[in-house]
Amino acid sequence: MKKYVFRLLGIFLLAMFGTMACNYIFDSSGVLNTDFSVKRVEPNQHFVKMRYILSNPEKYNAFCFGSSRIGNIDLNKIDNGLRYYNMTYSEGLPEEWLLDLQDMVKHGVSIKQVMIGLDDFSIRVDPKQHENDLLRVPYRDDTLWKTYALYLLKKPKLKKEDASRGSVYDIYGSGRPLHPEVDEYIEANVEKHLQDERFSKPYEYKGNRIAETMESLTKLKELCDDNGIELIVFVNPVNAVTYRSNDISELNAFKYQLAQLTNYYDFSGLNEITTNNYYYYETSHYRPMVGDMIVDRIFHNGQRNFGVLVTRDNVKEHLQKLEEELDIKGSIE
Repeated sequence: MKKYVFRLLGIFLLAMFGTMACNYIFDSSGVLNTDFSVKRVEPNQHFVKMRYILSNPEKYNAFCFGSSRIGNIDLNKIDNGLRYYNMTYSEGLPEEWLLDLQDMVKHGVSIKQVMIGLDDFSIRVDPKQHENDLLRVPYRDDTLWKTYALYLLKKPKLKKEDASRGSVYDIYGSGRPLHPEVDEYIEANVEKHLQDERFSKPYEYKGNRIAETMESLTKLKELCDDNGIELIVFVNPVNAVTYRSNDISELNAFKYQLAQLTNYYDFSGLNEITTNNYYYYETSHYRPMVGDMIVDRIFHNGQRNFGVLVTRDNVKEHLQKLEEELDIKGSIE
């Protein structure tokens, strides 16, 4: 009987260690395989970036938090002497940025400025959905063992993913995903790109978490104020197809409340950028040239026709213009 039990135990341990070995060797998440020098399919940027920053608390002193959309903002083009790092990761949410910032302060990360880029889905997605999501599970001191176990013991893939269409993730530099060949292809095939069927498909999210999102943003602002951190807030310029798919009344209700908390730059709506597919990869992600426009507007006072500075005093007028703009553009098209 003992031999049988030991034999079963041996088979179990062999299978477990085999699974762990496969997951370690073929890891694409970056949690286990930390070499980011070559292209890869999207890793868990949220986890690996927080791990990196907390291990290097003096390297950067300015951070931009947001979803994958802000990955196309080149923060190195901000010439104010600060050392920027792009915290972009897939479906990043305000509640998560608050926890990340709290952890940074707790671990002694030097922070002079924080930028946050809000999205249409910032008020819709529940961050609890990310807790066991292999693409987005966060870095938290009290759950590190669970996260590593999750990656080591998941169902293994016995071959590497095809990274030919991936990006080089500059985790140890700017924080950005780099894919210049995609833009080179677009420039060589502009008309084909403009007619791509992807531009007929909106990215749609459901749910209303305005109250929860505003609570997190309020705490985030208080944290910045208490620690002498400059806070800059902006709303990303989502492609018009996805923008129109939103419940605009809910989105505007959020924007109104946001203006009562802090000033922000609103790059969304229907404008010469968001209605032109040339500036987008698909109906969610804008190209780096748009990221440059965002930097230029916020830091160099440029492109005043793109990016409205919204305050308590002008928010009602701004939202009314957005509603009128939607009606006019919609009737014309």
